[in-house]
Amino acid sequence: MGKMNEDNLRTVKIFFTDMSSAVLSIIGVPVTSVTQAAGKVNSIIFMYSENKDLKKENVELYKWKDIGYKLLAENQELRRLLNTSNTISHSFITARVISNSAGSYNKTITLNVGKKHGVSIGSAVTNNFGMIGRVVEVGSKVSRVLLITDINSQIPVYFEKTRHNAILRGQNSDFLEVKYLKPRVYLLDKDRLITSGDGGLLPRGLVVGEYIKNLNNELNKISILPTRNWDKLSNLKVILYKNEEITNGNE
Repeated sequence: MGKMNEDNLRTVKIFFTDMSSAVLSIIGVPVTSVTQAAGKVNSIIFMYSENKDLKKENVELYKWKDIGYKLLAENQELRRLLNTSNTISHSFITARVISNSAGSYNKTITLNVGKKHGVSIGSAVTNNFGMIGRVVEVGSKVSRVLLITDINSQIPVYFEKTRHNAILRGQNSDFLEVKYLKPRVYLLDKDRLITSGDGGLLPRGLVVGEYIKNLNNELNKISILPTRNWDKLSNLKVILYKNEEITNGNE
């Protein structure tokens, strides 16, 4: 037919192409929709998987964030300990609290240092603000510290401004009590109490507490505020102090 009349055949082909294109367009709509839907489903699945991975990463990041904050706080605390070391003429070692038995009747803590590190019975233990206790038992790698707030704790001290000597005793509470102070002495508000070094067990010059006038309304009792943050125990310093007179006497 094409050889007989090529123009007529071309016209017929165009006609059938036009007719079939409309039909193919109608048939192709569902196929296109299914293809597009499949693409959207794949995108949703990918987004869900990616979201799941991001949640896992987020959890890990929060975990590392917490670790970072803890390390930062520990670093700052250690820096403060190093900064206060300039006020102490004796060598010291930094220790970590591994056990806290500061209950109602027995206020002690355990440190991860002992004889191996130069610690001995009577060694003073301090935080960033002053003395918080002294070593009462010592092993090879651990030592037990009696806190200044324990009722068995007695420390020879003097008032920094008025120079009055006394004994500072624990009360198993948030306050300390002054004993053996001369009668009728005048005390100044916010006067600090410092270790006197009497007896030779403790070095002289460690801050132990502070006299606050508004806290003392009783006639026969003098209460003292202990060293700041004495109950927030993490990293501490053990003063490696040895009295030369006692050492020579023992020799």
